[in-house]
Amino acid sequence: MAKTNKKRILQKSKILLEKAEKIIPRGAQTLSKAPDQFIRGVSPYAIAKGKGCHVWDVDGNKYIDLASSLGAIVLGHQFPLVEKAIKKQRKNGTLFSLPGELEVELAERIKKMIPFMEKMRFGMNGSDATSGAIRVARAYTGRDHVAKCGYHGWTDWSIATNPLRSKGVPQVVKDLTHEFKYNDIGSLEKIFEDHSGKVAAVILEPVSTVLPEKDFLNEVKRLAHKNGAVLIFDELVTGFRLARGGAAEYFKVEPDLACYGKAISNGEPLSVFGGKGEIMDVLSGQDVFYSFTYAGYLPSIAVAIEVLKFMEKNNVQKKLWKTGELLIAKYKKLTEKYKVPTKVTGIGPHPIFAFKDEKGGDNLALKSLFLQETAKRGILTNCSNLTNYSHEVKDIEEVSKRLEEIFVIIEKAVRENKVEERLEGPMIRPRSKPL
Repeated sequence: MAKTNKKRILQKSKILLEKAEKIIPRGAQTLSKAPDQFIRGVSPYAIAKGKGCHVWDVDGNKYIDLASSLGAIVLGHQFPLVEKAIKKQRKNGTLFSLPGELEVELAERIKKMIPFMEKMRFGMNGSDATSGAIRVARAYTGRDHVAKCGYHGWTDWSIATNPLRSKGVPQVVKDLTHEFKYNDIGSLEKIFEDHSGKVAAVILEPVSTVLPEKDFLNEVKRLAHKNGAVLIFDELVTGFRLARGGAAEYFKVEPDLACYGKAISNGEPLSVFGGKGEIMDVLSGQDVFYSFTYAGYLPSIAVAIEVLKFMEKNNVQKKLWKTGELLIAKYKKLTEKYKVPTKVTGIGPHPIFAFKDEKGGDNLALKSLFLQETAKRGILTNCSNLTNYSHEVKDIEEVSKRLEEIFVIIEKAVRENKVEERLEGPMIRPRSKPL
């Protein structure tokens, strides 16, 4: 059984965190990376480097990276073909006052891989893509309301339905966005009933923390089209992970528009949205605006081309399923062996460690203890795990050994009702799903 590193040092992390909190609100640029989402004084504040499926913090402590940069790393940190593509493109330049020829090459390659992506536009992050898709849907339908399920970025229209995150969003915007429940087609039907003829788009992640129930995605599509709305799949997490064509290919349900990012460029900033040419053509005029300086950032595009080429020649997704399903199986066995109130949800390429209280909310104390102990044992996770191509079976086996030691500790803490007493830092702050 794995042993905790007694000599583990976090001195640089401590100093850096103190500096960060004086000048960076909440201490990080992304919610999932914020210090209050981990255990202060135990979890590292900052990562200094990564290689394959491992990362090292600023104090030199090594971790098996289960989060894979929130899913952006699909092949591995410093993957050779990625580094080569970046270096090659930088010799020629990164951004010009006219398009680069690589833009066309990438678009053609995506269309070949995902045929319903007839026309597309690029962005830098997921919020660019989802917000662009919503604007296109509104322009195409002439409607304003949006039915959404889950998290689709930080922008006003998306975060409007989250009471924990929507302060600063005008009420007039909140009134146009309506949340429906995953696997509950009735909740979507009610939105169409309450806002008949006004809904421009239905947007959802094809996979939530659970798989779609039989015909759920087809029913969403049928209902959207019946009511004249555009169906948008947010495939920022599932794209190029479940299958080369994402969830649309895996579940054999084609949306009108889809949004991709993260895995497409192995950590370089790039997102894509597109779909039916008739719908995307609203961007061909001058009255529907989607434009910003760094759209078309060439190093990212060069990397994406090489990533997709690699996926065509190597069964990347098969390996993601293999290691992810092994992680799920190992975690399930631990939950059966030890009396710890946790379970693993999700699917192979995206296993999720869930800690719930009696009301179905996050058991923050238990999750905090878990994150504390994983950090101490060299596992980097935020409980939403995304394996990458560099993870081998031996890495998952090693994770499992370390997790068993953690389960022993947590079982005892639960039995003695001393979960909070075991914490060596403040409990993590609650948050909704966003990555």
